[in-house]
Amino acid sequence: MCGIAGILSKTIVGDSCRTALIQMTDAMSHRGPNGSGIHVENHCGLGHTRLAVIDTSMAGAQPMMRDGVTLVYNGELYNFQEEKKFLEAEGFSFLGHSDAEVLLTLYLRYGEGCVQHIQGMYAFAIWDSCEQKLFCARDPLGIKPFLYAETSEGFIFSSELKALLASGLVNKDIDRASLRALLEHGSIPQPDSILQGVKWLLPGFTLKLQHGKPPVLNCFRPFLVGAIDLTGEDWPSLVKHGESLLGSVLRHQTVADVPLGAFLSGGIDSSLLVALMAREHHDLRAFSVGFEGGLETDSEDETNDAEMVARHLGINYTRIIVQQRDIYENLRAIARGLDHPTVDGVNSWFVAKAASQELTVAISGTGGDELFAGYPWFGAMQEFVQRPWKERMIGYYRKETFNSTFDAQYRIFDVLAASALCPRTRSPAPRPDPLNQAGTFSRVTGMLLSGYTRDQLLADIDTAAMSHGLEVRVPLLDENLLDFALALPETAKMTSGNPLAPHGSYAASGTKRLLLEIGLPLLPNGFAYRAKKGFTLPIDSWLRGMLLPIMKDILSTETTAKRGFFEPVAVQQVLYAFLAGKVHWTRPWLLMMTELWAQEVLDA
Repeated sequence: MCGIAGILSKTIVGDSCRTALIQMTDAMSHRGPNGSGIHVENHCGLGHTRLAVIDTSMAGAQPMMRDGVTLVYNGELYNFQEEKKFLEAEGFSFLGHSDAEVLLTLYLRYGEGCVQHIQGMYAFAIWDSCEQKLFCARDPLGIKPFLYAETSEGFIFSSELKALLASGLVNKDIDRASLRALLEHGSIPQPDSILQGVKWLLPGFTLKLQHGKPPVLNCFRPFLVGAIDLTGEDWPSLVKHGESLLGSVLRHQTVADVPLGAFLSGGIDSSLLVALMAREHHDLRAFSVGFEGGLETDSEDETNDAEMVARHLGINYTRIIVQQRDIYENLRAIARGLDHPTVDGVNSWFVAKAASQELTVAISGTGGDELFAGYPWFGAMQEFVQRPWKERMIGYYRKETFNSTFDAQYRIFDVLAASALCPRTRSPAPRPDPLNQAGTFSRVTGMLLSGYTRDQLLADIDTAAMSHGLEVRVPLLDENLLDFALALPETAKMTSGNPLAPHGSYAASGTKRLLLEIGLPLLPNGFAYRAKKGFTLPIDSWLRGMLLPIMKDILSTETTAKRGFFEPVAVQQVLYAFLAGKVHWTRPWLLMMTELWAQEVLDA
């Protein structure tokens, strides 16, 4: 995993371009502690910071150049070994064994069509000096970031906002519409960002730029139902198919020339992945995060369950217990590391901090809820679709739609509170609905992957991990596994629960049926019947305890008025309501972390 940066400009050239790129790569040196490089040619400059994972020799260094083409690339291609064999059969030779060199050679062979030959998590840019063209792409799930700005002086891109700001070429004006969306969603819907003029390249899109021509955006990998056909497969066949596919995905995603381990939460997603990995990797390390007890409002985590799974599998396990003092001492570092204002990311930051002491690559179970119906969204939307006709008629007159009902399932501030905090702004449009002709579960999967998962979970995981120089891979968000999940019947994901099973257990809820069926032979006896605790951070207690003076200072009338993001009176109302126990901790926390982000990133 790495950091990439670039400038395409007719005016920022030579030493000016090089200086800006040095500032950008220095600003994200945490993403690439193993080296950095810059290449400036005519009107294009590219920069790279390297976290060496595959081929740690200089043969994998970037920017990588061959035959008039220069590449900067962040990510991992999981099918690079197969593609390398095809290319070698066609007469191409390689200096090393990195996936970056395979990607560069695929471009030389197929041009812009190279994106049809790669699978993995990635963001890259290629400068083609022959065609005087900058070609950029981002992976179909949006696992890796690509941010850019089109300014009066040219086009500039990077892996992080900090790098764009460090260039001195991007203004710091806040996008008020994005600020409003942040209040309601807890994250900002892509392609927008918190800054005016800064956008995200959407997942599964390429962007081509040439001087004198308008930019060309192209979607090369939309979400599709029916990419594979499972018609006629009975339940045992579906289970066997899913297990085989998961095994293949993991074999591809556990290739690394550096220490590799996993995050283990104790739930089925990470437990299944770790169990499958343990069959191939006998020195596997696993990490999980827990929180101190005895606070005013106790936290909930599954570290006891995670430890039980680790003991059953015989793997080396580390439990990180985060104390109140830890959050107090690291609060500003967290806001800076996350790179963008968000309501989430604290747990990811701490587990990545611990894992990075021993690992370079970690496997995460993120994606299982989205693909296999683990979130409450699935049940709620199933109930919405199956309402009696009288309720449907009432909903029609209330203008309740599938999209608005889905959107209402997860909000930080409601419309009235958000309007008071950020007046003269509108409530954001509903999240995208890319599979609106599909069945309920597939439709929910599409909305999650193009909303909450992309904008919040994946963005936070990337920046939290990379702030510690750790690469995180998410096998359950593999493209092939997504196609498989979208082709499954809904009964393979969720079924009627066992009414005699303990409340809150997988057996009682009937969720994630397929993953459980694959995992149960590998996991401790009774796994499906354990009451699932979930994961609740004790932020409420932290804000009433050691963080209280910090929160009061950051949300003071003086601080909020000086910043100008939110209405000071409305901020004070949120603070008082929280202290009185009338609103959830996410509200003051989001306001506080937004101001801390501004101090640590925007003002830096």
